[in-house]
This record gives sequence, structure tokens and C-alpha cells, in this order.
Amino acid sequence: MALLRHHPVAQALRGCAAGLEPHLVGGVLRDRLLGLPAVDFDGVVAGEGSAVADRLASALRATKVGLGGQRFAAYRLVGRGFTLDLWDREGGSIEADLARRDFTVNAIALDLETGAVRDPQGGLGDLGRRVLRAVGPDAFRGDPLRVLRLARLLVQLPGFAADPATLQLARPEASRLAEVAAERVREELRRLFAGDDAHRGLLALEALHVYPGLWLGRPGDPSIHAGAIEELERLAEAALEMRRLAVRWAEAVDLPLARWASTFAELAPAAEPSAALRRFAAAGYVSRSAADRIAGLLLAAEIPRGEMASRHFLHDSAELWPTAAVWLGSRALRRGGGEEWRRWLRSLAALVEADGPAILRPPALLRGEEVAAILGVAPGPEVGRALARLRRAQVEGTVRSREAAVALLRQPG
Repeated sequence: MALLRHHPVAQALRGCAAGLEPHLVGGVLRDRLLGLPAVDFDGVVAGEGSAVADRLASALRATKVGLGGQRFAAYRLVGRGFTLDLWDREGGSIEADLARRDFTVNAIALDLETGAVRDPQGGLGDLGRRVLRAVGPDAFRGDPLRVLRLARLLVQLPGFAADPATLQLARPEASRLAEVAAERVREELRRLFAGDDAHRGLLALEALHVYPGLWLGRPGDPSIHAGAIEELERLAEAALEMRRLAVRWAEAVDLPLARWASTFAELAPAAEPSAALRRFAAAGYVSRSAADRIAGLLLAAEIPRGEMASRHFLHDSAELWPTAAVWLGSRALRRGGGEEWRRWLRSLAALVEADGPAILRPPALLRGEEVAAILGVAPGPEVGRALARLRRAQVEGTVRSREAAVALLRQPG
């Protein structure tokens, strides 16, 4: 704690809030005590929150953003390599502030003026036991998003488990996630699926009755679908195989995107994955751009058979092909088809090496007006169909030059 008290952000808060009982609270203390890096700070002052935030913005060369707290004034300071969320408890006690927090391990405070540690909820003991325990019986009732945060922290904090009574408190509130602002839900889910232990997070979401219900528009539904959890576990193995068999393209793999795809692909048989994805995106739980990319992966549900199918897979997947290939690998490994997938991946890598640009982004060999002149038709749908036919032939490798393109178009059919 002494080292944390001398961190530049902590020192700036102490200096800018002198006499206002500045404290560091929450995750930064938890993470430092666990030996984890911490760049997200939470501070509390007893009054003058806006003025303190202004002074901090100047001292730390940071940008101040109002967070619009309902019960307390809150501000975010965003600087180079850190964020500081500042809460003004406006005369309330620090103990009252800690009592409204989510988990005991987040309800610890460090007095920056005296160095005293305040732990009225027993968070230090729970840190030692590596247990996530709710601060009180109303912890989830006041903010259902904390159900998602519980799952995310089980991934983020190594070796932690949820207190059984906390799980019992959380489950009934999962059905109220629809009441939470979509961007808050989206951020928690983004953080959960960002890490290599995302399968543990998905397992927690299932235990909390969030998955698959939230994906189907029914948060709180106790249904179980373990297939996605198994696929998420296999993704790391498939990514390692990509590094071994197609290392040149391994860095392009977007594992969080592949994890998202598995959560939709393995929904109940009666739930059409693409339709569920559209509803999920419309609710705001995943961005439109991410949803489009996930939909692209869902189109490639099986390993393509033969060179022509692989060529079309590459063209349709475009820059997502390394991610799509690894995702197919996780599905194959789960079903015992690892050797078949490895053979396909080797052949796919060789195909990209030999003919990648012509498949992924075939050059335009003819303009639309040239196609119209060759066919002797006016610009319109027929020209569009001819250009599509030409593009297909380029992807399949049967047309590689302008002359070949003209010859193809002059053929009947």
C-alpha cells in the first residue's frame, strides 16, 4: 500500500484534494494487493468533486469527463496510460461509501493523507481466500449489471471463486439485465471475452442464468448449452496450431471475435444463430461492425471440401480468413476432427501463399461499360451478373488476364 500511495496519480489526488479526505478505493487496491498491474484508479473525496477534478486534469494533463452519477457527483480523468474515476461523497462517511459497493474485495479504501487502510466489509480476508462475496443482500438489486461483473471478475482475478450465497443473490437479478443501459452491458461482455480464460467467464454466465438467455432475449432463463464453453476452451489450441502451421497469418487471428461466434453457433437448435445475432446487436449488446464480422464467421460453419470450396471460403471471409480458420479448428477439435482440420489448414496456407491476392481481392479486369459493349447490352442487371460471373472465375483461378476475361464473357451462358 505504501508504494501505491506514492504513485503519481495517488500523489496528485492527495495534493489536489488536501483537507477533503482523499481515498483510493476499489479495484486498484485489490489488484495491487494481488500483484496485478493497475492502471484504472478510483478515488473518493468529501466534497468539491468538480473543482478537485479540474485541478487533477491540470496536474495530470488529463481530460475530464462527467460520468453523471445519480447519487454522487462522478468524474473521469483520462490521461496517458491511466484513468481515474473520482467520486464526491458530499459529506457522507467513507464507510457508507464502501457499503454501497459490489464485492468486499472492492470495498477497501486507502486514506492518502494518513496511509490508513479501511476495510469494514472484510475484503482483505476475502482477498486472501480468493473469494468474491457481495457486500450486502441488496448488492445486485441496486445494479443488475453487477451480475455480469461477477462473471467478468471471475475471469480477471486468478484463482477466484464466487461465494455460494453471492451466486444465490445474483441469479434472480439476471432477468433484470434488460433494464441496464446497453453500453454498460456491452463493455462488461467485451472485457469478459477479451481474455484467454473467457470459457470460465461463459461458464459463470451459464451458472448465473445469463447465457444463453441474454443471447435469446430471455435473461434469467436457466437453460444450459455447454457446447460453446467447450469450443472456447479449444480456441487456444487451434490458435497455437495456426502458429505452427500458418505462422505468417497467426497475428491476424481475432480470438475475441471467434469466441463471440461460438456463443451464437452453439445456441439451442431451434434458435437460428444469425437471427439471434441480429436481435442481440439491435439491443446494443454488441456493436454493428462487430456483429457484421461475427455474421461473416457464422457463414463458414464447416470445413470446406476441395480447392474450389477453399478458394470461395477465402474470398468470402476476406481479411477474416485466419480468424475463420481458427474458429473452424476449435469446432473440429471439439468434435474429434482435428487431423482433418490440420490437413485443410496446411493446404489453405499453401493456397494463400501461392494465389492469395488474386483470391482475396481479385483485380478489376474490365469496367462495367466494357462488359456492356462486349455483351451488346445496355448497362443494367445483366452487366452486374456478368461481372459477378467474372469475379467468380477469378476466385476459382480460371481467369487471370483481361484477354481471358473477354473470352469468358463471349462464351454462351
